[in-house]
Amino acid sequence: MTKRLLAIAIACTMSASTPASAPAAPALRCALEAPPHAVAGSPVLLRFTVTNTGPGALQILRWNTPFEAGWFAPFVSVTRDGQALPWQGPVLKRGDPAAEDYFRLEPGAAKTAELDLALPVDLSRPGRYRVVPRIHLVDVFEAQAAVPPRPRAGHAGADLPCPDVEFTLAPK
Repeated sequence: MTKRLLAIAIACTMSASTPASAPAAPALRCALEAPPHAVAGSPVLLRFTVTNTGPGALQILRWNTPFEAGWFAPFVSVTRDGQALPWQGPVLKRGDPAAEDYFRLEPGAAKTAELDLALPVDLSRPGRYRVVPRIHLVDVFEAQAAVPPRPRAGHAGADLPCPDVEFTLAPK
């Protein structure tokens, strides 16, 4: 990691849901939205938005994030009325990434992904739900530093702090 990236990573604040030992993603801000109320057994769309707040473009590997356009890893944990719910979605094992597995995020630009939480988690019962993002970027780097893809041995991962959300599911 360059001295500049290290300084940015140290300057980033980390949320309470991010482990203190993991570096924060450089110059990225994450937002998570959910509808405040829905009906049990219905879809619940989560909207993840990541914004590049830094001065340069970034290359970000989509793997294990909402930007992969599906639930291919448990990048959130969910509780209902304080009880942890099991992950029912897939978890993929992978080799080296391809160039199309990355996306470029220009300075000041944002990227949004919407996913239905009812696909990997049982939302059939009424209650108060809490979603805690656990997004770890497998590889993120300044676009000027390299051209994707990078082999796994060259990956520089970082946690993407993102706020928790809560919503209530009413009976059908």
